[in-house]
Formats: sequence, C-alpha cells, structure tokens
Amino acid sequence: MGRPKGSLGKNSKKKVKDVNKPKRATSAYFFFLAQCRKEAAKAGKAPTKIAEFTKEASEKWKALSADKKKPFEAAAADDKRRYETEMAVYKGKSVDPNKPKRPPTAYFLFLADYRIRMANKGIEHKELLKMAGEEWRSLSNEDKKPYEKKALEESKKYESAMTEYRKTGGASGGPAAKKAKVVEEEEDDDDEEDEDDDEDDDELNLVTQVPVNTF
Repeated sequence: MGRPKGSLGKNSKKKVKDVNKPKRATSAYFFFLAQCRKEAAKAGKAPTKIAEFTKEASEKWKALSADKKKPFEAAAADDKRRYETEMAVYKGKSVDPNKPKRPPTAYFLFLADYRIRMANKGIEHKELLKMAGEEWRSLSNEDKKPYEKKALEESKKYESAMTEYRKTGGASGGPAAKKAKVVEEEEDDDDEEDEDDDEDDDELNLVTQVPVNTF
C-alpha cells in the first residue's frame, strides 16, 4: 500500500493547494499505468493492491520497446503542451504554442528512469530527489554515457526545431510572434516544485480514477 499521510517526516505545514492551478502534465509512464488499469478493469481484475499492481506495471513498462512506448510519449507531449498553455493563462501571460520545448538534460533523463525504478517504495518526494542526485554523482562516466548521448540527440532536435521556428517568424516579430507573447519556459526546478505539490496522490488517482483513450 502507499505510504500513509503524515509519515516520513511530513510534520511541517503543507501549503494549501490553489484549486485554480492547472493540473501538472502526466508522464508517458503514468499514461501507460492508467492504460494498464483500464485493461485490468475490462478483464474483471480491477486492482485492489495498488503497490503490487504498479510494481507489475513498472516491470512491463521497462520491458516495452521504444516503438510501443511512442503512443504514451505522444500523449505525454500533448499533455505537456496543455499544461504549459494553461499555466501561461493562469499566470496572466500568453504563450506561443509553436515554440519548441527545451530538451531535457542528461540528468533529467536519468531522473525519469530513477523515478520508475523507485516507484512504490514509500520514499518522500524530496528524499527521492536527493537520492537520485547522489546516485547520479556516483555513476561512472561510462554509465552516464547513454543519458548524455540521448540528451545530445534531443538537443540537436531542439536546435533544428528552433531554427525552423525562427525562420517562420516565431522569435523575430513575424506573424507567429504577433499572435502571442513568447514566454520563457519554466526552469526545471519550477517543474520539480509543481510535482512536489501533487506527488502524493498521483499514483493512486491514475490507477483508480483516470480515464484514458485506447492507444
């Protein structure tokens, strides 16, 4: 079962959530998790032990090929754009939806894998980030290479997309720029703060409540 509320040192006052604040974007893994829940319900095997169910789903996710992960990654990308647009409105700003998303760093690619690996271990969010940072620093250069290679590939894609974006006038005062004020994307640590607000309930909600489309 998930960790009980108030455990693991959560004695400090938790800030009150703003009900008007947009729901943070769902990751590809959590879209997959919701799909597993939907399939289990159709088969008459709705999950009752959340920890066991998500552990099995995590193993299935890690075993998926890159091609089979693509639909979930596409859904996550769409939801990320939704979140950014809604956050811009929430903050009283406007956003250019055509502006390419900044690429993730090698560390954040590692962090995404680390979160999946550490799912359902009852670790407080901030403690998990601390542990991930320590493990990343202890990795050898060889172990970091896959993440650095992927980050470089994503960076090249981003630069290519930004070049095309500028050609269309998105960042030079052309038609695309006039449609909306371009807002700098949130810093990575801002994303972490948003995640901290909702981390406790996400897994339970996705397994038991979130409706998803069939990919």
